[in-house]
Amino acid sequence: MSHFNNCRGTDFILGAIVGSSIATLTTLLFTTKQGKRIQNKIKETFQDLEDDAKEAWSETKDKAEEMGERVRKKTTQSNGSNGEKE
Repeated sequence: MSHFNNCRGTDFILGAIVGSSIATLTTLLFTTKQGKRIQNKIKETFQDLEDDAKEAWSETKDKAEEMGERVRKKTTQSNGSNGEKE
């Protein structure tokens, strides 16, 4: 039973730490200048991530199209050469 009571105390402390962290972050985000700076930094970070994702998607798409074209050419060549042998 003492183990159960110890876990409840640990859970309470963990909840207090998480709750105070969320409260601190919320306060920083919604206060005047400091909050605006943090909001802008978060916005810039997500914009950078979005740009990186778009670039990576474009590169992947281009590579996939190139590979598809190579497969089409090889398939066409294989079908053409098989047709000639028959």
